[in-house]
This record gives sequence, C-alpha cells and structure tokens, in this order.
Amino acid sequence: MTSHGNQTDRDADQAAGQHRTMYYFVRVVFVGLVWFAFSALSSIYIKRTINILPTVAKLTLLEFAIGSIMTWLYLLTVGREIRINAAILKSFIPVSIAYALGHILTNYSFGATSLAFAHTVKALEPFVAVMLQRVIGDTAGHSKLMYLSFLPISAGIALAATGSMKFTWTGFLLAMASNLCFGTRNVLSKKTSQGSGVDVIDCFLILSIMGTVYAVPLWFLSEFVYGDWMNTETQGMSPATANDFLISAVIGVVGHWVYNQASFNFLFLTGPITHSVANAGRRLFLIVAALLYFSHSVNGRAGMGITLTLGGIMIYSYAVAKQRDRTLPQTVQTAKP
Repeated sequence: MTSHGNQTDRDADQAAGQHRTMYYFVRVVFVGLVWFAFSALSSIYIKRTINILPTVAKLTLLEFAIGSIMTWLYLLTVGREIRINAAILKSFIPVSIAYALGHILTNYSFGATSLAFAHTVKALEPFVAVMLQRVIGDTAGHSKLMYLSFLPISAGIALAATGSMKFTWTGFLLAMASNLCFGTRNVLSKKTSQGSGVDVIDCFLILSIMGTVYAVPLWFLSEFVYGDWMNTETQGMSPATANDFLISAVIGVVGHWVYNQASFNFLFLTGPITHSVANAGRRLFLIVAALLYFSHSVNGRAGMGITLTLGGIMIYSYAVAKQRDRTLPQTVQTAKP
C-alpha cells in the first residue's frame, strides 16, 4: 500500500512538473511574440508618423513621458516599491544622457532614411560597444570569434547601403551616432548599476524620467525657436490625414512602452544569453517587417547585405553565449540592468 502511495505521489509530482514546464514555455513564447510584434509596430508607426509630419522632437518627448507614466503606474498596480532617490538619479546622469541622445538620434535616422536600412545600420551597435570597451581597456569576455563576427556585419551594411534601400548619408550617420551613444550607455551602465540596488524596470523608469527632462529643451527649440509654435503644417492637413497622424503617433508611442516592458520580462524569464540571441532574431523581424510594410524593393546586392549582416549578428550572439558559458560555468545567470 505504501509502495502504491509513493508511486502515486511521484506521478503527481511529475505531472505537476510537466505542467509548470509547459506553463513556462507558453509564457516565454507569448512574451517573445509580444516583444517582436510591438517592436515592429512601434518602429513602423513612428516612421509613419514622421512621414506624415516630421515632428521628431515632439514624438521623442512623448515616448519618454508616456514611458515614465505607464511604468510608474505599472509598478504601483503590482504593488512593487519604486526604488528611486536623489542619489540614484545623480548616479544615472551620464548613462541617461547617452541613452536619451541615442534614442533621439535613432528617431531622427528613421526620418532621414528607410526604416529597413536604419535597422540594418543599428545592427552595428554591439560592434561599437565592444570597440568602446576596448578603448578603455575593458576586454574581459572578448573573443576572436566575437571580433570576426563584425566582418560580415560591416560588409553586409556596406552592400545594403549600395542596394535599393534608400541610402542617405544623413540617415547612416544619424544611425551610427545613435550606436555610439547606446554603446557609451552600455559601457557606463556597468559601473552605474553595480551597487545601486535597482533592476532593469527601475532603470527603464529612471532613464524615461530623465529622458523626458532632456527632451523638453529639444522640443522647445524645434517648436518655438526654429519652427512655428502654432505648427502651421498641421493647419493644412485634411481631417483624415490629421486623424491618421494622431492614431499613428499613439500606436507608436504606446507600442514603444509595451515592447520595452516585454523585452525586460523576456530577459527576466530567460536570462541574458537567450535574450541576446532572440534580439538578433528581432532585428531580422524588424527589417523584413519594414520592407514588407513600406513595399521597398530590394535588389540582390541589398538582399545579400541584409543576409550577411544578420549572419554576423547570429555569430556574435553565439560568441557571447560561448564566452559566458566559459567564464560562468557554475553560475546561474540572471537578468541584469
């Protein structure tokens, strides 16, 4: 009887374990799909809004402001303590400046070139971060394979630039400048996050709040100093165009917050290695979605460039995963800010 009871308990534990595994798998897949979908939705509708009316400064300010408000409300809803004080805000000033500039320049690059090409150039962001780390002497975790992965990425972007993806030097330089800012953010955030006691959601809230502060002067200059504060361009819009502009802006701004929250949740669920590899897939998804939505024609050269770039990203993700497995063989990897 005891033997039969033990077997029943083991069967029940096994069934419960399988249920938890299935629940975890479904949750990871769902969060990943939300991350990918809203990332593409946000990029496409921000680009669509800029195409209707190039109010990049206003859009960027709204993204930061809405991100701050919705993240704050989310933390209050789930009953989680908001770990922000004056000392933490002060320590985040350098990181937040780099983050805000990177985001502003990214949005300007969307307006200066095709969305697909901007995201192709954005694939160089890890390369820029690695080079910055090398400049300051922080080469821990860098491998030969990691450096070699940047060859197909660089070659791919060069090919894509000469293809039919609406290449402009302004768009290219803006996207590269945003890579430099985000690379600087990555380098600075290592030191800032250590010992600060904040997690990735706290970081996003802090960066959104401080980004809002930085975006206000930019908006003021663009609207009141260098532009007409009455925004005469909108006065000539038809009601249908104005409505399309408003809907596109709302979807783009809210979608930006949703995809960031989904990204953080995916990071919590899977860890940095899986997140890094998935991010490579997300870049491919963004490029393909932009090409399809805006009906951009791609010749063989541009197609080969995109393929090379994404292949290099996958090699880079594999190199990062392999290096982490080597340096952290007995450590459970958890999400980091």
